[in-house]
Amino acid sequence: MKKYEVNCVMPVFMTITVEADNEEDAIDKASDDMYLNGYCGNGARYGRLVGHSRENVCIEAGECVIEDEFFKIEVEEIDE
Repeated sequence: MKKYEVNCVMPVFMTITVEADNEEDAIDKASDDMYLNGYCGNGARYGRLVGHSRENVCIEAGECVIEDEFFKIEVEEIDE
């Protein structure tokens, strides 16, 4: 039987709370924490939050935030 690698994108949505003067400033401040590199991997065995325990599955975090027609960076003011 032949072996195949199947690649797919599985979005993970993050909410980062920051204090800022405006929406642009909020995105700029939140961008410091917009990454998953330290949290993704073959998780169950290596203490990752997003992972998979099966040896034939490899999960890698991207280097940057994806923003396009399907993935938008949204900013919402919080009333306290």
